[in-house]
Formats: sequence, C-alpha cells, structure tokens
Amino acid sequence: MNIAAWDAFAAREPYFAVLTHARYLREHFDAAAEAEFFDSGEAYVSELYGIVRARVAPHFAPETVLEYGCGVGRLLIPFARRAANVTGVDISQSMLDTARTHIAKAGVTNVELQRELHERTFDLVNCFLVLQRLPRGEGVDLLRTLTKRVREGGTGVFQFPYRAELSPLVSVSRKARARVPGVNAAINVLRRKPAAEPFIESNTYDINEVFAILQDAGFDSPHVVFSKHGDLDSVIVYAQRRAQLESVERRPPSAAEKTNVPAIDAVPFRRPGAAAAPQVIDVKQMIATTSIEELNRTAEAYFASLSDWEDHLAKPFSRAEDAPQLLINLGVTIQGLNLTPGMTVLEYGAGTGWLSRFLAQLGCNTILLDVSPTALNIARELFARQPPIGTRPEPRFLVFDGQHIDLPDASVDRIVCFDAFHHAPNPEEVLREFGRVLKPGGIAAFAEPGPLHSTTAQSQYEMRTYGVVENDVDIHAIWDAAQRLGFADLKIAAYNVPPFHVSLAEFDDLLAAGATYARWAESTRAFLHNVRDFFLTKAGAEEIDSRHPAGLRASIDASITGMTVRATVRNIGRAKWLPSDVLYGGVVLGAHLYAENGRLIRFDYAWQPLDRALAPQEETTISFDLAPLDPGRYIIELDCVANKVTWFAQTGSTPARIEVDVT
Repeated sequence: MNIAAWDAFAAREPYFAVLTHARYLREHFDAAAEAEFFDSGEAYVSELYGIVRARVAPHFAPETVLEYGCGVGRLLIPFARRAANVTGVDISQSMLDTARTHIAKAGVTNVELQRELHERTFDLVNCFLVLQRLPRGEGVDLLRTLTKRVREGGTGVFQFPYRAELSPLVSVSRKARARVPGVNAAINVLRRKPAAEPFIESNTYDINEVFAILQDAGFDSPHVVFSKHGDLDSVIVYAQRRAQLESVERRPPSAAEKTNVPAIDAVPFRRPGAAAAPQVIDVKQMIATTSIEELNRTAEAYFASLSDWEDHLAKPFSRAEDAPQLLINLGVTIQGLNLTPGMTVLEYGAGTGWLSRFLAQLGCNTILLDVSPTALNIARELFARQPPIGTRPEPRFLVFDGQHIDLPDASVDRIVCFDAFHHAPNPEEVLREFGRVLKPGGIAAFAEPGPLHSTTAQSQYEMRTYGVVENDVDIHAIWDAAQRLGFADLKIAAYNVPPFHVSLAEFDDLLAAGATYARWAESTRAFLHNVRDFFLTKAGAEEIDSRHPAGLRASIDASITGMTVRATVRNIGRAKWLPSDVLYGGVVLGAHLYAENGRLIRFDYAWQPLDRALAPQEETTISFDLAPLDPGRYIIELDCVANKVTWFAQTGSTPARIEVDVT
C-alpha cells in the first residue's frame, strides 16, 4: 500500500475512507451524517460485547483494548467508554489527527494513538475493515502479528472477506486499478478525482488459512458471523486465546443465548498438514448440482431411516430447551394467519404433522404436504395416537413432487411453511404454486431462518450429513418474486424469543422508554438478524363469511302469537352467512329467556335454523314454536349465532327483545 497516497486521501475524505458510502463524502457530511457515522460505531461495539459474552467468554470485560486500523475513532470512542485503556493504531497520521479531535469532543481521556504497533498484549484486539484493504500476503502477516498481541485468556475479533461475486470484466478492471501503474490514475481523472487518489481494494482471504493461523496462535473454538455487503461475502471471527497458566471459564451457549445474538456457530479449523476439516458447503452450488428428484429421495431416505419416532411425535414438547422458541414462533405464525374454523389450510413441508394436528384442533381442514411418504405415515400415526379433541375435520395427506401441488386453483384459504421453505431448492417455483392454489385474499405464512442460514454450523452439518438443502432466506428476493406471482402484500413479524427478564425498577424504566427499553430494543434487533417470520397475501378480496366474527350483523324483526315466533332476519353485515347445518360458522337464530326483572332463566331456550344461506343485504322469514312456559311475564331475546364462532350481539349487533305474557 502506498502510505503517502493513502494518507493524502484520508486527509481529504477521512470518513469515506472508513465507510465507503456517499453519505460520508465531505460534500455530504453534515451533523446528521456525523451522528449516524459514530452511532454505527457504538452499535458495532455493543454487538461485539453481546456476542463475545454469549458465545466466547461469558465474563468478558476487557480492561485493555487494541483497535488496529482505528481511523477517525469511530470504534475507539465506544471502546473507551467501556474499558480502562484503549490503544488506537493507524498508518495514516491524518486519520489519527482527526481521531484526536473526535476523542476530545467525546470527552474520553483513556485513549492512546499510535502509528506503529508496539510489543504489548491486550485483553481485546479488534481489527475491522482493515485486512480487506491489504494485499493478501501483507494481511496474513498482519493477522499473525495481531494474534500475538492478544494476551493469554484474551479475545481477538477479526473481520475479513472470503468471497467476492464479481463478473470477469469487473474483476479484471479492479485488479488493473490496484496493480497496474497509471490505470487507477487514468480512471480517477476520467471521474474528475485527484489522480493520486488510491483505489480502495477488497481483497479476499481463505477461511481455512485464517483458522489455521488462529489455531496455531492458541485460539480455540472461534465463533463466526457471516455477512454480505453488495458483492462481498465476509466473516467476523470472535475467538479466545488459551490461557496457559490459568483456567478460563468456558461453557457451551444455552438455547436462549443461541437466539439472543445475530450469530453463526463456529466453522471447524483446518491445520496445514493435518487431516482436512470439512470445507464450507456453498448452498447455491449444491442446488445447482443436485436435481429435485434426488433431493426428494434424500428426504425420504432420512425419514425411512428413523427407528424411533417418539421425538417427532412429541413435538413441540420433545425437548425443554427447544419448546419455548417453537411455541413462541407458533403463536406468531397462527396470529398472522388470521384463522377461522372451517378454513382449508395447506401445510407445506408438514413432515411428521405436529403443527397440522394443532391446526386441526382449531377446526381447520388440514392438508399435509411433504415430499416424503414416510414422514406423512408418521403424521398419520400422530393423528391416530393423539386425535384432536371433539368433532374435527379429518386431515388429508398429499405427497409433493417438489414442483407441482396436486390441488385445484384457488382451493385453499391459508398456507403454512413452518421451518420448511428454506429447504426448497426452487423457492420461486414453489411460490408460484402457492399463488395458484391460494384463494384471492388468502395468506401464506412463513416461519423461517434468515439470510445467513446456510453458513451456520448446524446448517453445514445438516447439508454435509443428510444432503438436505439449508437455503438462505432473502426476504427482498422473495418479495420481488411474490409480486410477480400474484401476491399483493408482505408483512414481517418483528418479535423476540430470548428471555429478557428485568427487575421492577428496570421494568418501570422500560415503560418510560429509558435505558432498559434501549437494551430490549437492541436484544430484539439482534434476534431478528437471522430470523424471518413473514406473511404474503394473495391479490384480490377474500370472501368473508360467518366463520369470521368481524362483519356479522343482523336486523331481526319478530313477533310472537301464542307461542309461535315469526321473524324476518336480514343480513346487514359484510359477511356471507353460511347455511345453518355447517359445523363452523353456520348461522342459526337463537332465543334467550329472561324473567320480567331481567334475570336470565335459560340461555339456550330455543334454536331455529334458517332456511338458507344469506348474502349481505338478503333476508328470510321463518316461523317456529317455542317450548311451553309457566304463567308469568317474560322477555324473549332473539339473536343470531354463528356455530362455534360467536353470538352476533358480541360483535355489536342488536338482538330483538319481545315481552311475553303467559296466562
């Protein structure tokens, strides 16, 4: 790297040199941009502390911190607010001068700035957005040096790119700018920039080589977070250096901690000369080289190999550590589906059917769809062992070929994908089928992982061991495709699973939007990094019927002669009334019996079916006889009821009340 050219560039564009976004160019850099710039540093450091404590060192509280490539102090200042002594190193004197100004402005006094790295060790060494700007050889040498600056028992955090998805033309152009004298200068002149302005490279590194360096330096069980920025795939490695003379507390993370940070489990080391560790599986390449038929056979082979079905039959209560997240996730999904009894619900990737059993219990007509016939047989066993309570619709079981759903167009009200859509190698094709079989206004619900799913240790293990696709869930790509395929709306659930338990004082502070509220918001944001629960609504108006409480209103004009009721019932709501004999939502006229003083005598005094279904603004007239009563004065209240849904009075409709004198 030409240090003089870099220093001159840093003097002109100190903030853009750190974060290459047009917002941070001098010409755009105002007070709001400055606040945003330094707030991003606070967010990074806060996240770093959370991840290290949850995944690497539970009692992480570094006293001394080295920030290599400190730039203008974006990370130095938040580190200085947490640690006793912070050292910032940068090769650019201009950067250090600007950093000194911001450090003074922030009022922190425990920061030392240096241009060179001295022989000293630290509790924490952080190197972010630096290695990618160095030629790979220089970067590898620097990494080796930095690992030696982490004290025994200390923590190193190192970020580097490992892959760039560039077209051949762009790749050649960038290499020429970086390596051929005059090319970058010529391009700068064409772009009306100073000829000497350096080209900011994004060099990539081999993951296994980096892990070997860390292992040789005494770092154990690194925790890795994958990220993608434009065409660059990067990782941040969080690792603790072995303590030779003291015992450093290490423990595996709990299930709650695993979901409390936007984190990815460790990728195995590979030491040069040792047996090769498994390489990272590229899910895109896996999909490109594996047919749908082969993936279907793989899924069937997995379920067919199971000798014990108990764990599958017991879900979501198979394991105590998994149950909370499954149940919270299930609640979010059911809430967003806006279910009513009698709806036809298709569960995509139903597997062993535990979710469909709950949907059947809610009164839904369930269709279990899966590529594995054996999985569906396990689901049949579940329904046989634990049938839904009461009279419920019988489930249907449908084998999926991976491409076409064997159902008519517009035949289902809802679709559920619960931890299943990310297994699809052809998500757009599956979405097209969803759009075809859904009724207008129907909802497809997805409870899925996020955009980094394929890189987690668990996903890598599943793909390597079972040959199953563990695809990333790119919500932007899904929404782009969904709009082309007839969906009109997308809603994403913003919620949190990890426990956030607070004291009474902290609870009051949370309600007052104080610091506890900020911690809760940060916890939620961190959880949502790699979680995507969302709902797609198909274009068109959903036909609302009497299975929905909303929209149920009636006008009842009634008279009683002797003990015979004559009533004209009119549908003045917006929901179509289903015939009275329909189990869920069939509309019946009911009568409540009250004493003269208003005391309820008998709630279910009479029931009378209507003679037909009624669309909005339609009416019908019926007559029926009431059961004999003892002499006295009574009040008879007539109201419509949707079977197993609601009485109309509960939705705001006005019943008819008739006084009766029985002699």
